[in-house]
Amino acid sequence: MNNYLGLILTGHVPYLRAAGRHPDGEDALHETIAQSIVPLLNILFDFRELGLRPAVALAYSPILLEQLGDIVVQKHFVLWMEQWLDRVAWQQAHWDEQREEHHGYLARFYLDWGQGILRSFVGRYNRNLVAALRELCADGTLEPLAGVATHAYLPLLGRSESLRMQFDIGTLNIMRHLGRWPRGLWLPECGYRPEFEQQILSTGARYFIADPTSVASGSTITHLRPRWVTPRRLAVLQRDAGASAQIWSEELGYPGDPLYRALRREPHSGLALWRNGIDGAAEQLYDPYDAFKRAQEHASHFSAYITAEMEAFLARADHPGIAIIPLDAELLGRRWFEGPTWLRALLEEFVGHPTITLTTPSAYLRAYRPRQAATLRDGSWGQAGDHRAWSGRAALPLLQAIQEAEERMALLVRRFPNAQGHRERILAQALRELLLAQSSDWLLLLTQGANDEALRRPLLHLERCGQLCVLAELAQLSEQDLAFLEQVEELDNPFPDLNYRVFVGGS
Repeated sequence: MNNYLGLILTGHVPYLRAAGRHPDGEDALHETIAQSIVPLLNILFDFRELGLRPAVALAYSPILLEQLGDIVVQKHFVLWMEQWLDRVAWQQAHWDEQREEHHGYLARFYLDWGQGILRSFVGRYNRNLVAALRELCADGTLEPLAGVATHAYLPLLGRSESLRMQFDIGTLNIMRHLGRWPRGLWLPECGYRPEFEQQILSTGARYFIADPTSVASGSTITHLRPRWVTPRRLAVLQRDAGASAQIWSEELGYPGDPLYRALRREPHSGLALWRNGIDGAAEQLYDPYDAFKRAQEHASHFSAYITAEMEAFLARADHPGIAIIPLDAELLGRRWFEGPTWLRALLEEFVGHPTITLTTPSAYLRAYRPRQAATLRDGSWGQAGDHRAWSGRAALPLLQAIQEAEERMALLVRRFPNAQGHRERILAQALRELLLAQSSDWLLLLTQGANDEALRRPLLHLERCGQLCVLAELAQLSEQDLAFLEQVEELDNPFPDLNYRVFVGGS
């Protein structure tokens, strides 16, 4: 009797389409595509070409999928990669001329790596990564999970209208992009409150993923079994916090290994040239060969960890359990450059594993229905297991501004329930701006001590929302008003089928 492993590939980037360049522009989106998403797709399509389909779940935020499918983002990514490759080629020639042998070796490595990424993006996936993900969902390799529209931190939303809007728009757009109605739900940052239960049920989800901090239980092994939240209708699965610590922990996790690439970049070339090293030791140059070999060793270690954990569970249980492991695109690639190599090796470990089967939550729940109920409480996967990582003092002005915009939108929607023409367009665009401002990223950055620049983008969306709300009350628009509306519609254009009437209901 086998146990099960459920890998959930999560990913989110706030709305950065046409946002300009560093420090707060499109670079984060481009780096995520190059270092995380294209390598992931290459892994899964390589397996498929070998006749293998390791089943995993996908929880990419709807706003990330909107950007990946956008022709402007696709064009900008190609230009960004071409410019990056030109800089690397110039730097290689310079270091070769200076006889900086290891620097030149690293430049050649980055040149080969980047050319491969660009070939895959343009040739293998025809620039459309959403279509590639949809293809993997269609053949059963990926099981899509619903997400909330712009990855808002749900426990801090001020009104029930916003909560319902984030759920409904998110679920519909996952279906639109990936072609399958999601049977599960991924809550941003695993942020949960018990009052979410009815909203989750309304999306059609049959399960969602929670952090152990949300589950009131004294057992040390219950995280390997799903529980009913609503009997026979909605189950909760817990992420395996112990196993995840092997990946995420700053002190114990794999990414901190001395051989792996450090985040620091050489200022002139912009390339990461050093490895993590050991505290107090002299800086040492990075060697991809050593790092990728270590990633394979860490995959074997993780496989052994999961195997031992599940065998210990099965020894005292009457049916198999499932270990839920979220793997975030921000980690696997951007922060841990060797992460995709680790993932490929891990999938190789579990394809054909004698006692552990890779599966998706839906497939597991069809075979093994929950037998017990769970009592849930507030929780998240933040450091303290609560909401404070997104609600620090520095984030309070933004939270207040969002709540004021929510109140204004609620009044306008009630006042104009049947708007048509320009007013309908204005209200829909105002709602888009509110959605974009609600992204959890801004709150987290502010709570972590980011400077006022972290406020610029959400406040820009809220400013546009306010301007549009003023226009919505006008009986007639000037040419200048129409030009402003068209400009904002072009700049911020996710969720093209958005109906402003989704923002209705009680307060």
